[in-house]
Amino acid sequence: MEYSLCKKPRPGRRAASYARFSSHNQRSESIEIQHDNNLAYCAIEDLDVVAIYSDEARSGRNTNRADFQRMVADAKAGLFDYVVIYKVARIMRNRDEMALLRITLRKHGVEVLYSGESIGTGSDAILQLGLKEVLAEWESAQLAERIVDGIQKNAERCMANGQQLYGWDIVEGYYEINEAEAGVLRRAKGMLFNGKTVAEIVRALEGHTTKRGKPITHNALTKMLKRKQNAGVFSYAGHEKEGGMPALWSMEEQRMIWKMLGDETRPRRKAGNADFLLTGKLWCGKCDTPMTGTSGTGKSGKVYYYYQDKKGCGRKVRKEAIEENVAEAVRAALSVEANREKIADLMCEFEDERDDTPQSAIIEGELKEITLAYDRIWKAIEQGIAPPGGKERVDELKAREELLQEELATAKAIEAVKLDRDRVLFMLESMAEIDDPKALIDVFVSKVVLTGDDDLHIFHYFDDNGGALSPGDDGGGGVLPNVNMLHQSPNDRLFRRSFFIDAPFHSYAVHFSWSIPCQ
Repeated sequence: MEYSLCKKPRPGRRAASYARFSSHNQRSESIEIQHDNNLAYCAIEDLDVVAIYSDEARSGRNTNRADFQRMVADAKAGLFDYVVIYKVARIMRNRDEMALLRITLRKHGVEVLYSGESIGTGSDAILQLGLKEVLAEWESAQLAERIVDGIQKNAERCMANGQQLYGWDIVEGYYEINEAEAGVLRRAKGMLFNGKTVAEIVRALEGHTTKRGKPITHNALTKMLKRKQNAGVFSYAGHEKEGGMPALWSMEEQRMIWKMLGDETRPRRKAGNADFLLTGKLWCGKCDTPMTGTSGTGKSGKVYYYYQDKKGCGRKVRKEAIEENVAEAVRAALSVEANREKIADLMCEFEDERDDTPQSAIIEGELKEITLAYDRIWKAIEQGIAPPGGKERVDELKAREELLQEELATAKAIEAVKLDRDRVLFMLESMAEIDDPKALIDVFVSKVVLTGDDDLHIFHYFDDNGGALSPGDDGGGGVLPNVNMLHQSPNDRLFRRSFFIDAPFHSYAVHFSWSIPCQ
């Protein structure tokens, strides 16, 4: 409903109306009724209404309300002299926050008035207002306890509690299978059992959406397939019961899914006894899909190892040939003095910039955020409030905390080492002479793209905001800004190697060519 506001308010008589409606307490006065009472009060008290603020379905126990925050900001800006509220409980149900609000408003010359209850003046008013605030906070706590009790009782009866799950509908408070969505999940399960990857399944399910109407992504599908509810296990608010809801498939099949998805998340680096150094780094440029390690046995019984694009065109390349060619390209790039000097300069720049904002400080900041999140959850539990998805949230926080602790230890170890230019140059010169392909690939190579039959592009990442590197004097290659890839005829059967130094706004490529057949 729209309200007419005073266009020419009188100084000292400007008023704002604030109303809040809690979804858990729907028998309380609506937003419209509260504003009607507030405006009638303003008319009686000869106040000019200049602003209307409304928060629907928002708890009064906290200040995280959009219009409440806007009202406080406008009060600080001096847009009105009074805030008119229907009752004490409508603005705040937390005494500490209420006291802070009154201090903030009075500091900016704004008084709080109540249209739905009479608050006296003087010392009696202070006592009366304090009692009403205590009562409002007590009622809010009681309401929260009743909500939590209701959730627990519903969970014991295996009721849905409003928790939407893909594959089921909620009918009269209980889960019933949605055959259309269940069919999608069963199809995904069948494809998984037939050897398809999650990425392939996601592509096959293109056009299907989640409960919220969003496309089904890799992460979303993985979570849906790994849910224990698929096997009929009801789980909510700490209550778990096998057979508590209709199952999409058996527990035996669900255990197979857990095992398969657990293995799938870790890319295989070994096939047989071979160590595939480019696992997770080698991509088919034609199909934009990863090439994974595989093996085959010849007629003589000898085992041959390959990288194969299993998801796309099926092309193969010999493991030894491509790994050695990549390692040799890195050696060639490092053998050029100008390249080593440029990389050393970049690493020294990293060192200087790192002192300003060390990575360890960023990680410690995130760990503090996790600690605060824990505190909020525990406080809610102490107050009898069960946050939705509380257990899952705690598990997520614990997992994230463990990962961050590992990253913090690594970051501090790195920051403890102070690099100088001479040391970096010595290291790079030494790396150019080593024979170990694994060390070169692990340290310098982030991605390798096999584009044509004879084009191999090797990527490594640096943060370079400077100019282009000078080409090598020996003609072995150079680092040039924004170079387009050159292509040779397939008859030449050459690998063209491109060592990329890529930054957010600049790309540099080192080109090398050898007359080595592409095996």
